[in-house]
Amino acid sequence: MKESKSFSERDYIFVVKAFALLSIVAAHVATVPQNTPPWNVLLGNMLSSIGSIGVGVFFLFSGYLYFRTTKTFYQFFYSKIRTILIPWSFCGTLLFLYVALRKGGLNFYNWFTTLTVFSHLYYLTVLMIFYLLFWKLRNNNRFLIVISCLSVISITLTGQELLDIYPYINPLNWAIYFILGLLIRKYNLLEKLALFCKKWLAIICSIYVFILMVYLSIGIYISYWKHAAIIAELFAIALVLGVSSYCSGMKKANWFVYLGKMSFSVYLLHTPFAGIITNFFNRFHLWYFTLFRPFIVILMTLTGIEMVRYLSKKIKVNKIADILLGVYKTDRSRI
Repeated sequence: MKESKSFSERDYIFVVKAFALLSIVAAHVATVPQNTPPWNVLLGNMLSSIGSIGVGVFFLFSGYLYFRTTKTFYQFFYSKIRTILIPWSFCGTLLFLYVALRKGGLNFYNWFTTLTVFSHLYYLTVLMIFYLLFWKLRNNNRFLIVISCLSVISITLTGQELLDIYPYINPLNWAIYFILGLLIRKYNLLEKLALFCKKWLAIICSIYVFILMVYLSIGIYISYWKHAAIIAELFAIALVLGVSSYCSGMKKANWFVYLGKMSFSVYLLHTPFAGIITNFFNRFHLWYFTLFRPFIVILMTLTGIEMVRYLSKKIKVNKIADILLGVYKTDRSRI
């Protein structure tokens, strides 16, 4: 199926990434004080629920972009040194130092686990596993079906706390989303899916809001795995696809595209800003800003990134700075 003139796959994916990034940042600013008013607990649970959407979306589109690579094994992984490994290591080290210099634990083990397991950077670890796991078998439907079934089982067992595996680093807890991306690309379904979700956006939104209200009414939030969350996750992903399709046609879509282009860099660098904003608003009980926290953190992170880029350009090291910060040419999709 050829892409219609009204559908730009490239810009659409950037818009999707913008909303996925907003979700991830929401997850990292959702903590509220124990002595906070009940409505602030509700707002915190809303942010946590929204925060469970983004990782699945990123894995889906990582699978989508991965399927069509024409590089050899060596070429593909060599390219990831520049586009993933270097900024991952540099920004992860900054994150580690930010934590270790304040709380202690300045050693190699803590540095390595911060980069690979016990931080939001676990996503990149699992992504590398997927790149290796699916290299030869991404076009094998039987293999994809088997792994998808195992993934659903793993998610269910994790939700029931029957798996003694750190859940974030368990590839089977994320494989279903990566495989969906592979299949969407294999059968050229992205445009159809985007238009379908846009057409039925009101219904999809209503169903997701209903699910969210059920969770919030019993004092819990939508997590990655618990309480049949995979159903909520799939509706949430459909909601993101529909909203992104709608926003792609707006006159101000270039703002979403810009954020999508910067999503990898913001993803790598936002957590210190998230910690600062969360602690500040909690300390002064600024509950009325709770839902605005993700936007404030994204704006602060983007401002910091652009300031570094501006200064690096002045001293003519901007190419190196862009590599270290995870900012690349827009035709190089990484996440």
